[in-house]
Amino acid sequence: MKPTQISLIQLNIEFGEKKTNLKKSKILMKKAVSQALPKIPHIICLPELFSTGYDLINVQTHAEPIPGGETTTFLQQMAKEFSVVAVASFIEVERGDYYYNTAVVIDESGVLIGKYRKIHLFPPMKEPEVFSIGGFLQGNISFKTKSVNLGLLICYDLRFPELSRRVTLDGKTDVLVYLAEFPQPKSEVWTRLLQARAIENQLFVCGVNRIGSDPEFRYFGRSVIYDPGGNILMEGADKEEIVTAQLDPSALQKVRSTLPSLQHRQPDFY
Repeated sequence: MKPTQISLIQLNIEFGEKKTNLKKSKILMKKAVSQALPKIPHIICLPELFSTGYDLINVQTHAEPIPGGETTTFLQQMAKEFSVVAVASFIEVERGDYYYNTAVVIDESGVLIGKYRKIHLFPPMKEPEVFSIGGFLQGNISFKTKSVNLGLLICYDLRFPELSRRVTLDGKTDVLVYLAEFPQPKSEVWTRLLQARAIENQLFVCGVNRIGSDPEFRYFGRSVIYDPGGNILMEGADKEEIVTAQLDPSALQKVRSTLPSLQHRQPDFY
């Protein structure tokens, strides 16, 4: 891992309005870049389903192939224009009628590094009725950028600690990012679970959550970045804003050398 800066864009998603959300995202990404330190690798993360929100009734209209779709192309253009790693989730279609909640990682040159399809689908938002269960494609459970190994999960995945552990151990991950639309009244659940994932896996954990509302839910923001000891580096409020922090690799090394719990093998009675 090398010194890295990461920005979480706490977006107020306009329900079903793809072009509006892409336009707003470009403005906020440009603002994040203008506030960043020069010559330090920069990762910018957008919330879950950032381009449409949970407008699943119109899934056929919103869904796109990856690569080649409007949203992937947009993110590739933004990553290249701003020289950042772009991370975001949106609706993917494959083989005509298989839909996924998919996250992508795109490098500074606009190249699609890889994608992850959400595994744990959230029943209250009717995801199991629309989306297929995803997983790690081509065996990728961690995405190598020029400064960090990035683990990537989506919203409800947060409640399943064994998944985060697998990403940590198999992917040699430095930074674990959760893209979310975590609704009210679960703000304390959100922050406590993210903090736990940082502590138990001894890595940087970032959770980017939207704000605003849709026809069914209200969202609270509180995007947050934890260091490998579970300490808050930066946290957002309930408003549209950019949450940015610097990630120091020495913090990762210090925690893992002081308490090398990741090196312990699980006893047979587990």
